[in-house]
Amino acid sequence: MPFFIPFAVGGLVLTALGLGVRKVLAEGAAATPEDAPLREAQERHRHALVALRADRLRARDRVASYGALQVRVHQEVLVPFRVLLERLERWGHAREEALFEGEALEALRAVLRESPSRETRRSWPLMGTGGRAPSALEPVLTYLDRGWLDEDAPPVMLDGMPLYEAASARAILAANAPEDGVRALDEAAAVLARTTHFLGTLHTQLTVLEERVAGLHGRASVQLAYLDAASFDEGGPEPRERLARLAILVGRLAVLLRAPVLSPEGRLTPLLPARAEDDAEPGTA
Repeated sequence: MPFFIPFAVGGLVLTALGLGVRKVLAEGAAATPEDAPLREAQERHRHALVALRADRLRARDRVASYGALQVRVHQEVLVPFRVLLERLERWGHAREEALFEGEALEALRAVLRESPSRETRRSWPLMGTGGRAPSALEPVLTYLDRGWLDEDAPPVMLDGMPLYEAASARAILAANAPEDGVRALDEAAAVLARTTHFLGTLHTQLTVLEERVAGLHGRASVQLAYLDAASFDEGGPEPRERLARLAILVGRLAVLLRAPVLSPEGRLTPLLPARAEDDAEPGTA
């Protein structure tokens, strides 16, 4: 069972390499070397761990926030819209294929394909609504959520970089000759810095995506509240025009919600280009 480690090591679960027993590596308790360059390298490594911890926490909170929004959109817009559209199709007032273009129709069907469980929703913020994380990414989800690194667990690979090997100064020094300690620590600190940058970019992309989805969610909810299947029986143009506007918003929501932020290999995917409906003011779409 993994352990939680205090702030001094960035909240990482570590085990001593080659010792055969799991233990907490309290970096702050390590003996201070007499060699000044090595002390300075240890301090640089410690600062890199602190920065990594801070950005992991920011990314974790953004993942949780966007995940909660995905669930709200699914429950408050997508499912009610499907119920409305199915009724309109039965009554001959609308057709799904006439309301949505290919990409939007495919995305809408994908995100409504199944009723999500709490476990399947866990990977939605990073893999897209309806997406599932491959087994190789499960350690990444756990790390982002809890900040754990465990020697005996599958490796945490972010942007192709293994974190465990770079996180423990004591293990790094034990695995290298004394004259190579400074170089090895600085190389590990560079890996931690690149991972910190990766997490910062992940946070930024999730923030942009959440802002787009939140805006569309609000406007789609307003349109949906004014639509009633019975109003189509009157034959006027207003319900159909409102349905067409709502379909544009719902289609774009489905495309954005389905878009993954991480690839199956754990690398960042490009943000979808912004479209006009992403930024329209309420009531204009």
